[in-house]
This record gives sequence, C-alpha cells and structure tokens, in this order.
Amino acid sequence: MENTDIQIVLAAAAFYKGGIDGVLGAKSNKAIADVRRKFGDQYTFRYSSRAIQRERIAAVQACLNYLGREAGAVDGREGHNTRNALSSFLYFLVTGKEETVSRKPIAKPPSRSKIPRQKDVRAFYGDPNRMQANLTMIELPFKLRIDYNLRQSTNKITVHKKCAESLKAALIEVHTHYGIDEMKRLGIDRYAGAYNKRKMRGGRAWSMHAYGCAIDFYARPNGLRERCPKALFCGDAYKPFLDIMQKHGWLPAVRLWGADAMHFQAATL
Repeated sequence: MENTDIQIVLAAAAFYKGGIDGVLGAKSNKAIADVRRKFGDQYTFRYSSRAIQRERIAAVQACLNYLGREAGAVDGREGHNTRNALSSFLYFLVTGKEETVSRKPIAKPPSRSKIPRQKDVRAFYGDPNRMQANLTMIELPFKLRIDYNLRQSTNKITVHKKCAESLKAALIEVHTHYGIDEMKRLGIDRYAGAYNKRKMRGGRAWSMHAYGCAIDFYARPNGLRERCPKALFCGDAYKPFLDIMQKHGWLPAVRLWGADAMHFQAATL
C-alpha cells in the first residue's frame, strides 16, 4: 500500500486535510490517530508504537469500511479484501463510476447435481442476513498458513453446513496428493478466507462468501483481475489441485470465468 493511497483514503473520509505527497508526517499521523479514536472499537489488535504500519493499514481499512468499500476486519493486515476494497475505491475516485468485474462464463459449467447455480444459492443456502445458524466449522488434520500473515496458521474453516464435508474431503485429498511440504512450496496451503458477509467485488449481489460456499487461496498472484496464463494457479503444477477441488464440487473460478484463480465455490454459474 502506497503512502499516497493512505493519504487519499484518509482525506476522502475527512480525517486528513494535507497534501497528497506520500510523506506521512504530523498531519497524516494525526489523521491516523483520529481514525483510531473514532473507530477504535472496530480494531482487532492493540495499539502499539512498534506496529506503525499495521496502524496505518488499520486506519485505511476503517475508512474504507466507513466509505462503504467492505475492506473487512480492521486488523492492520493488507489482505486481498483490503486491496480489492482500495482498488474499487480508487477506480471510482478516478472515473466516477463503479468498477465492474466480468464473470462471463468461458465454458459450460460442470454438471453438479448436489450444488446449486449461482442464481439459486439463496434458495439452497439461505438468506445471508440469517446465515449464522447455517454455518459450521470444519477441522482439518493439518494446518494452513494464513495468507496475509504467514506466521499464523489454522486448521479450522467456517463454511455452510451443506458443503462443509465436501470441502473437508477435498482438502484432505489435496494434502494426500501433494504433502504439506509441496503445498507450502506451491502456496496451496495459503488460506485466504472462506465465510465473509460481503457483496460481490465489482457487483451488487451477495458474494458466494456471504453464503458460506466459497474459499480463497494464495490471493496476490491469483487475484480477482488476473487471467490465465498469468495467474499462478493456471500453471501445470496446480492442475491436480484444481481437479481435486472440482471433483468434490468446489469449482475453480478460473475454470468458470477465466479469472479470480484464488476463488473456489460450491455453486455453478
């Protein structure tokens, strides 16, 4: 995240009135402190003078959420939700229009009788505003690294009850095929999020994440706007990963609409 981006977001949320010069001096630091005072109850980490960059990113996250850009948790970590929220905000600032992200099918969706089409997910998985009762947590027999903070890991993932067992089976088979060392080398073990109540990036409909039927891995080289062959997961080494996920009903977005390779969903188009 560039210093100018931080200043632009702070200014847009009316916390900063200085120049957009990329120098985070007294005015910028005061604005960051003011954001913490106003939105501090949303911060998920304790303030520390040694965590200056986290404090800056958290201020941007809080402001983006305030501006309706859905940056996610105010945790001071620059994950893909924060980057996508910032990107959509900057696009609107420059063009005056909301960014649209094409999800035009590139092939006929795989036939999966046990998973719904996207247009039917509400009927199948339920209302995103009443989703908590439908969620469950799967526990894996191995750990995945947190994509935006590789010093942390987890073996627990929250998804919808209807697709929980299929996800667990898929990830266990991925682990059996590759082994954890190869998963780490390829970045397949970099877990980037599952259930998240938010709208679809570049659209107005609820994200598949809001239904608990989507999961992301290794976001930066497999981003929302990255298409094959540039996206990392388009490489030959990842074909078994995509095949296994698809076999269990977790369809790779890169095979559905040719982009967003980090994304897998238990829904067809």
